[in-house]
Amino acid sequence: MSDKFKLALELFEVLSKATDKLRKVQAKQMFEQKLTAPQFSVLEVIHKHGSLPLKKISEELMVTGANITCVIDNLEKENYVKRVPSNEDRRVINAELTSAGRSKIDSILPTYTKNISDVFSPLNENEQKELIRLLSKIL
Repeated sequence: MSDKFKLALELFEVLSKATDKLRKVQAKQMFEQKLTAPQFSVLEVIHKHGSLPLKKISEELMVTGANITCVIDNLEKENYVKRVPSNEDRRVINAELTSAGRSKIDSILPTYTKNISDVFSPLNENEQKELIRLLSKIL
């Protein structure tokens, strides 16, 4: 096997382990909050961008429309989000946070942000920016 392939495999292994570590940190906190990681991700995206079509949410999270529908259904049952028909196109359904959803995400984000920051703390600010730049090239 060439050095180029060995390096690519090593990079994949390290990146996979780092991703797993981040997911475990997130999953632990979300379990404590009685949310799944996908539910939190949907709340976070809507919190960040405001009312969004379900299709945009699925694109942002890189999951299927069927997956988002299921997650939104469960968040609706908890009264964290509501479906709202689009004003521009009647065929489009938007998801937006309810006041309970806004309170939930607002209560989670400070600890979540600290937990994620702690994972990246071995890297200084410039290294973190460089890692963002490099990983963005792959995307």
